[in-house]
Amino acid sequence: MMELMRTCFENDGYCQHEMSIFEQPPGHPNLFFSKQPSDIRRVKPLLYFDRNLHIINMVRDPRSVISSIHKSFPDIYFCNYRVWNECNIKGKQLLHHPRFMQIRYEDLSQSADDVQIAINEFFPFLTKKYNFSDYHSIAHPSDESDSAMGGVRKISSNRILSWKNHLPRVKYEYERFPELADILIELGYELDKSWLQVLDDVEEVKGKCRYPDKANRLKYFESYIRNGLKMIKYLFTLQKNYHSPNLKN
Repeated sequence: MMELMRTCFENDGYCQHEMSIFEQPPGHPNLFFSKQPSDIRRVKPLLYFDRNLHIINMVRDPRSVISSIHKSFPDIYFCNYRVWNECNIKGKQLLHHPRFMQIRYEDLSQSADDVQIAINEFFPFLTKKYNFSDYHSIAHPSDESDSAMGGVRKISSNRILSWKNHLPRVKYEYERFPELADILIELGYELDKSWLQVLDDVEEVKGKCRYPDKANRLKYFESYIRNGLKMIKYLFTLQKNYHSPNLKN
């Protein structure tokens, strides 16, 4: 999504691959695009205080998320249900905020230009340069982004059901978090629980994952303090830039 935005809309700058919300963009850009998926867990107070912050939250079928593999690390799953759900809960809390737009990966992959129109209507300050559907013929991503995306290719829907190639992994996560079936219905990915039949004769396999099954409380506390300090610095800088003690919209 970030590559689509920076390629197909006018902008003054963008991150090369991923960039924390707490990092200051170089220079003084009027419109800057950045991406850091895990930041969804900590952007709520920033979004409410920073009237220049606008967020697009990409959601995807959690079965595909928990079975996603980075091309550079072919033997490691990049996410698990625990981490996905933490992000999902935080995203749900912001659904009605006027500067927060949620988009489904599946909609983007099937109707890219329609999604682009919806983005432009939601954020009317954007100026379109190219159609999303033409991205593959004009994009020049950084080496890091190119590697993460598995190369520049035409937007397509051929990965929507990629989770079906990892049924042992899906069953492992479902057995640990059976509420997955209900969340799929809630998000509109399934009408009922009949899809579970594909797991009947499948033997669950954990597989290596970048995240542990259980959160490390010590690391969680350390991260909470560290990001809290970064948040204070962000808001302090914001106050200086606005030249006003009143930061509310």
